[in-house]
Amino acid sequence: MEQSIIAKDELQWNSPVEAPFQISGFAWWSKEQKFRRLPVVEPGAIRQELDDLADNTSGGQIRFQTNATKLVIKVKLFGPNTAEHITGTAVNGFDCYLGKPGSQLYYGTTRFPHDSDQYEYVFFEALEAEMRCITLNFPLCQGVHEVLIGLNEDANIFNFPAYATDQRIVLYGTSITQGGCASRPGMSYTNILSRRFDLEFINLGFSGNGKGDPEIAEMINEIADPSCIVVDYDANNPHIDDLIRTMPEFIRILRSRNTEVPILVLSRIPYSFEHANTSAYEDRIARRNYQSELVKELQAKGDSMIYFHDGAELFGEIWNDCTVDGIHPTDLGFMQIANGLTPILKDILKLLG
Repeated sequence: MEQSIIAKDELQWNSPVEAPFQISGFAWWSKEQKFRRLPVVEPGAIRQELDDLADNTSGGQIRFQTNATKLVIKVKLFGPNTAEHITGTAVNGFDCYLGKPGSQLYYGTTRFPHDSDQYEYVFFEALEAEMRCITLNFPLCQGVHEVLIGLNEDANIFNFPAYATDQRIVLYGTSITQGGCASRPGMSYTNILSRRFDLEFINLGFSGNGKGDPEIAEMINEIADPSCIVVDYDANNPHIDDLIRTMPEFIRILRSRNTEVPILVLSRIPYSFEHANTSAYEDRIARRNYQSELVKELQAKGDSMIYFHDGAELFGEIWNDCTVDGIHPTDLGFMQIANGLTPILKDILKLLG
C-alpha cells in the first residue's frame, strides 16, 4: 500500500478544473464546471432521487500528461461509503490508468479507511521522469466536493491528446449503467468502453431510478454532438406496463431533437436466479420481446437509425457467474458487457462515416 502523508512543501498541488487538465464525462461541465452528471435545476424540476444521484460522479475523468515521478490525489467527498454490497474503492475511490488513448493500462486505485469522507493517496512515486498520459476515473456512487492533484515540484503538466472527434456516446440506464457493482471505477462497462473508443462517454445511469423520465430525455437532448444514445433502463421498471408506458415517449422526445442520431435499445441482462425462478425468466422474455417489437415498429415507420440488442446475449455462456447478487455485474460481468457492446457500437459508428 503506497498511501502516506506528504509534506506540503514537497509537492505542487493543482486543481484539475484548470488547464492544462481536462475534465471529461460531465456533459454540462463547460457551462457549469460542477462534478455533476445533470445540469443544476430548480427544486422539483426532476425527481429528488435523480437530483441526488446526479451528484454521483460515475463516468467522470481527469486527463492530463506529465513527466511527474510522483502522483498524489487529495479528495473531499459528499460522505463515506454506506453501500452493503459495493466496494469502497468503487463507491468512493479513484483509479489510475497510464497510456495514450487506445493503449491505457491500469496502474492503481486509491485506498482509505472504509468510513472516510476525505483522503490523500499516493498513486506512485520514484518513477522515471518520462512523459505519461494519465487518466483518473472518478468514484461511481458518490459525490466529490473537491479533488487536488499533487506532483513533484519540478514536474511539468501538458494537455492530454484531444479526442478524435467532439462527438459523445451517451448511455442512459440503471445502477448497472452507473457501475454497480464493479470493484473500482475503471471496471464499469462505460469506462471500459471509454478506453476502446477515442470518444467522450457520458454516463447517465441512475441507481434504482432509470425509469424513462421524460425530463431526462429532454436533458439528453441538450447534450451537443451525440454519436449514439444507448437506452438501457428496462431493469428499473417494476412491471412491463411501466416500460410500455414510458419507452415510446422517451424515444419520441429523443428523436424530436436527435433526428438522425443512432439509438441503441438494450433489454436487461439475465438474473442469475432465472434458472430456478421461471417467472423472472418469463418476465425478461416479455420485456425483451416488447422492446424488440417497438424498435421494429419504429423502423417500419421510417426510423432507420434505431437498433435493438438483447441484453441477455452480452453475458454469453457464463451468464450465471457474472453478478455480485444475482442482478448487479461483477468486473467479469462488466467486461462481458463491454466485450459484447464493442462490436455493436463499432458497427453503428461506421454507419456515420
